[in-house]
Formats: sequence, C-alpha cells, structure tokens
Amino acid sequence: MADDAVLDAENAAMIREEGRAGGFVITRAAEAAPMRPRKPRGVADPAAMLHPATLRGLQQMREDTGPPGAAAMVLFSSETMHVSYAWFKSGYPLPLHSHDADCYYLIVGGAMKVGTEVLGKGDGVLIPAGAPYTVTPLDEGVEFIEFRNAEDYDTNFRSKNEAYWDRIAATRKANAGKWAEECQPLGLIPVPGASQRNP
Repeated sequence: MADDAVLDAENAAMIREEGRAGGFVITRAAEAAPMRPRKPRGVADPAAMLHPATLRGLQQMREDTGPPGAAAMVLFSSETMHVSYAWFKSGYPLPLHSHDADCYYLIVGGAMKVGTEVLGKGDGVLIPAGAPYTVTPLDEGVEFIEFRNAEDYDTNFRSKNEAYWDRIAATRKANAGKWAEECQPLGLIPVPGASQRNP
C-alpha cells in the first residue's frame, strides 16, 4: 500500500507539472440527467419539417401512458462529445431513424440485434452519421453506453407510413404488462422509477 501512495503522489506531481491539473471532468451515475430534446433548428430548416405520418406516430408515442419501454440518461456532454446511457426493454420498437452525428453503442448488459447481427455484453456498433438504423432488444432487454462526436444532434425519423407507426404503437401496447415488471439487465445507471433486481 505504501508503494501505491508513492505512485499516486508521483502521478499527481507529474500531472501538475504538465499543466493539466484542472482539465479533468468527473461524472457520477447519481448525477446523470434525463435526455433532453435537441436544440431548435428553426422552422426554415428542412430537418425541422416532419412528414404528417411521422408527426402522428410521434404524437402516439407521447400520448402512450403505459410503462416506458426505454430510458436514456446523459452522462456527459461537451461541444465535441456526448455520452449517454440507454436501457431498452425487451422488444422495444425503436423507430427507424438516422442522426447527423456519428455514434458508437457499447453494450454493457443484455443483448440486441442490429440488422442480422446479435450484440451482447462487450460488443459494440459504430453507426455513421446519416445511416438509417434501428435496434431490437432481445429477451432480457439491453443496456448500452452511447458515444457521439457532437453535443447536439438531429434525429431524422425515416418512415412516412402510418401503418408503420400504428405497428409501433401496437407493439408498445402489447408489451406494457411485461415492461411494467422488467428490470435492467445490469443496472449500471439507476433510472428513476425503474424496478431493480434483488441483490
């Protein structure tokens, strides 16, 4: 232990000498904040205009009073990096969409399908800006850390079909009972109101 203390002191001294002492940012799981909507882009921006079917589908999601099938918390955000935690319950129907920033998902608990690939704990996927995608959480649901190369990013929902959005609403309704009892696979970041597994 004495060697550890000496090493810690030497490391601290070198960091001070390099002038980096004030540059660290510590984050705490207990201080994670719920995701917030993107910054307004203005009504003249074509990205701000949504297809009527998409607007209707998003309204259905907002009006859904059942237990949420997903939760997301911001862990860190700066001009060049955005890190969030997400938990999607089993079968959560994430609508097909894209973003205007690259993102990397690192799975920390449970599993999900991306295309035909099944990703489990420790696996990851890079989704380039502009690439349309969705994920399908498997039986246990999935928890992942999401890294983006921008603080603010747009979401472009790709389906302009009312039947598509109706299927999403039906899936959410069909899973409500199961989701009410579902626990986080790992529980890395506590989500307010989430059921916790017994230790």
